[in-house]
Amino acid sequence: TRVANLPLVSSAYDMVSSAYTCTKESHPYVRSVCDAAEKGVKTLTAAAVSGAQPLLTRLEPQISSANEFACKGLDKLEEKLPILQQPPEKV
Repeated sequence: TRVANLPLVSSAYDMVSSAYTCTKESHPYVRSVCDAAEKGVKTLTAAAVSGAQPLLTRLEPQISSANEFACKGLDKLEEKLPILQQPPEKV
């Protein structure tokens, strides 16, 4: 969540999402392929989440530790590179 909320990351996501949506709206054949792919991804994701839930529950302490470690690393990165907090227009 923290990485996704960084202005540069968020802006890049918005640009890619906008380009994807625009392409789908402009090209009917691409839209049908994208719609089918999106449906497949949703189905696979739902199956993966339900199948992985018992494993995720067992690994919760390790996942929590990894998240804490990643957050500390991100703290250091943001400290050394304050540009990460700048809006894309300023960069």
